[in-house]
Amino acid sequence: MASNPAPKPTGSNDMFDNRSFDPAVAITDQDAGTDALFLQPEVPAALVFNGKSHAVMMTSPYDLEDFVTGFCLSEGIINDMSQIRIQDVRATLRGYVIEAELDEDCVDALSDRQRTLEGRSGCGLCGVQSLEAIPAEAPRKVTPGNMPQNVVLAAIDDLPNYQSRNKAGGGLLHASAFADASGNILLAREDIGRHNALDKVLGAIARQNIDPVGGFILMTSRCSYEIVTKTVQCGIGGLVTLSGPTLTAVNLARQAGLTLICRERRGLFRRFA
Repeated sequence: MASNPAPKPTGSNDMFDNRSFDPAVAITDQDAGTDALFLQPEVPAALVFNGKSHAVMMTSPYDLEDFVTGFCLSEGIINDMSQIRIQDVRATLRGYVIEAELDEDCVDALSDRQRTLEGRSGCGLCGVQSLEAIPAEAPRKVTPGNMPQNVVLAAIDDLPNYQSRNKAGGGLLHASAFADASGNILLAREDIGRHNALDKVLGAIARQNIDPVGGFILMTSRCSYEIVTKTVQCGIGGLVTLSGPTLTAVNLARQAGLTLICRERRGLFRRFA
C-alpha cells in the first residue's frame, strides 16, 4: 500500500529544502558517474496536542497522520482512535507542524511523557525528563504470536517489495510492516528513524481499523527496548527484526509474553522469547 507524502513548504530554507535529487557526482576508481543521487529528506516535525507543543521529532515527511496516531498509541498517551482528532498537518520553512486534539482524560498521560528535547531520528528516549518516566516493566501482557518458520520467512522475503523509497534512496530508510497470521504483509511504512517507522505502522493499523490479533510486526532494524515497548503497548503479540536484540529488549519481551524472533550475527534467525 503506497504511503502518502506530506505537503511541501513554499519558500526557501538552507537546511530543509524541497529537493529530492542532489547533483552530487560519485567518485570511483572508474569514470565518475553523472546520475544525480536521490537523497532522503529528514525534517523536524513538531507534535502539538491541545495547542501545546509536546515534542519535535526528526522524521521522513511521509504518512505523518499515521505517525502522530501511532506515536500517541505506542507511548500510552491514548488507548484508541476515539481519543485523538488530527486537526492539521502543515509545512513551514522550519519543518512540519502536526496538530491534534486529545480527550481531556489523556492530558495526564501526555504530561507523564512530556518531552522537552529534540527527538532525533535514531533515538527512542531522547527528551524524557526523568528516569521515573521510563517504565520499569512491560506496559501490558500480550497473547504470544504463533509464528511458524515458513510464515516468518515468507513475510521477510516479501518485505523488499514494500521498500520503494529505500530502493530509490540507496538503502537509507528503515522499514516496518504488519503481517497477518499467514505471513501476508498488510501494510508497511518507511522512515529515516526505526521508531518512527514503527509508529507509522501502528498508527496505520489503528486508522485503517485492522485487527492486529494473530499478526506480527516486521522491522528491518535491530531490536531495542522501545521497539518492544511500542509493539506490546499496541497489543501485538509478535515481533520480528532483521538485526539482533538487546538484553533489555529480550527481558521485556519475555515479561510481556511477546514472541520475539531476531536475526543474530551469523545470519540465522533465533526465537528469543
